[in-house]
Amino acid sequence: MIGKCPNCGISLTEPPFENRETNEVVITLKYRKILDNDMKPKPVNESGICEICDATVEIINLQKKFI
Repeated sequence: MIGKCPNCGISLTEPPFENRETNEVVITLKYRKILDNDMKPKPVNESGICEICDATVEIINLQKKFI
């Protein structure tokens, strides 16, 4: 169990869960696809949304307030 998104670091088991992927298998597959294509995921601050789990900057900041 990874517990965190490898790109943005958001906890997968803590709320808020608004429109973001929390299934670790799907997250691992998305991350492996990016790595296998010799790409790097874009930083969340740059794009506004995590390419791996679809968390927005607002969701990440909300979670930091609760934890």
